[in-house]
Amino acid sequence: MQSIFKIIITYEIIFFLFWNLLYYSSSDIENWFEEKILTVIFTILSTMALGFTLVYVVYISIKLTGVLDKIKSVKDPRRN
Repeated sequence: MQSIFKIIITYEIIFFLFWNLLYYSSSDIENWFEEKILTVIFTILSTMALGFTLVYVVYISIKLTGVLDKIKSVKDPRRN
């Protein structure tokens, strides 16, 4: 369960950095942010929801196919 939270937190950090990169770049996106704030909020929230859904679907698919059990049964090579 902790790995899911790590994936979600990692995704949120990447998402935050991506949007800051877009906002502070010289691509005139800051004008779009100021003019269409509701569109910006919808775009940000829908992108986050899409990313979370994608991660969750991949996790559920791995769990249902049994790959997750095989990954958990692999021994850590760092520990002898």
